[in-house]
Amino acid sequence: MEKAINTASSVPAVQRFLEIARIENTDPTHENLNKILRRYAQLPYENLSKIIKLNQNWDKNHFRFPEEVITDHERFRLGGTCFSLTFFLKTILDHIGYETDFLMADMRSGENSHCALILKQDSKEFLVDPGYLLDSPLDISSTNSDRGIYLSKKSDQDRYSLWTPGGKQMKKRYSFIKTATPDDQFIEHWENSFHQMTMHGICLSKRDENGFVYLHNHYIKREGDDLFFKGKFNEEISEITQKYFNIPEDVVKKAELALKENLHYDKESGYKVPIWVK
Repeated sequence: MEKAINTASSVPAVQRFLEIARIENTDPTHENLNKILRRYAQLPYENLSKIIKLNQNWDKNHFRFPEEVITDHERFRLGGTCFSLTFFLKTILDHIGYETDFLMADMRSGENSHCALILKQDSKEFLVDPGYLLDSPLDISSTNSDRGIYLSKKSDQDRYSLWTPGGKQMKKRYSFIKTATPDDQFIEHWENSFHQMTMHGICLSKRDENGFVYLHNHYIKREGDDLFFKGKFNEEISEITQKYFNIPEDVVKKAELALKENLHYDKESGYKVPIWVK
């Protein structure tokens, strides 16, 4: 638990990321913030690494901290889920001198099932969300749209919702109350996330210069400047993941095997699992 909130021990991982991002001037400016977020958004959202880590360390020590995240990214092009990505990003930003707080959000899958950061700068507050691959800070006080991504606020309460493009219409992704989450509560929510519905299947998404790609089990969606397609595929998940995410096939196959074992462990432990788990 102590290691989870001791970001000072992750300085080598921070320095390695800054080297990869080619950021030499580490002043906490808005310009540098945008540079960091643009490069950080290249770390994909993926639960392969989380599924494997849980399978190898069922009872404890299954968090992926910055050192592991950056090493796995360089070796296997992996990233992480919202918790490991958010923790690492906060470690980077805090090391440089930005003021950030953890932020929990509610999704259809449950309360406190997503996380992001609130960043304070120039008397403003920004939403910073690596889990949804946002490559720029989103001004919480503004309703301006950034590439179709925007925040809405209920007038009768201090609750915001994030909306992003979803086909022909905007989709509400999650909602949150603008309140900082203490470190110990963040760690507790992180621990709970290992047994959420999002851990019942393979899921990846990536944003790069070619656009956006999303994969969930045997379903894929790809969108770019003049390209859009979605649907099911018959190939092996490992084959498609290697093609679109450049993640080695053996890593995906390892995650698929671990996923089956994890679901049975979850059922034996009394967690909610899909009805097809025998």
